[in-house]
Amino acid sequence: MKQVDKQPSTCKSALRLALTPMEPKRLPTNFAYTTMRRIHREQVEADRREHLVAIITITAVSLLGIAVFAFFFGLRIWQAFKSMFVQSEAFLLILSTLFCLTFFALLNHWLAKRQAKNYI
Repeated sequence: MKQVDKQPSTCKSALRLALTPMEPKRLPTNFAYTTMRRIHREQVEADRREHLVAIITITAVSLLGIAVFAFFFGLRIWQAFKSMFVQSEAFLLILSTLFCLTFFALLNHWLAKRQAKNYI
């Protein structure tokens, strides 16, 4: 025998069924906590996307600037480097300058890391 769904057969019973009070939907006890965690996760993801877009933009603009600079002044810079490498005094000046720049870059990195550690 077929089992028939319990559907109201008349309008009165349908209306009565629609007007019967339903159980109120209850929120979980940790609803606020889970909602705040989800909002925090979404904010962290948005910050990461914003940071990534900033890095890509800075890289693209920097590369474009270097390309434009090289296009307009590349030949002059290359000729100046060729003339500098011919003279030994100029080569020693370049080596000492590179050493100083490397030293100051490492010092800057170390100090910034130390300062960030003090603020935490």
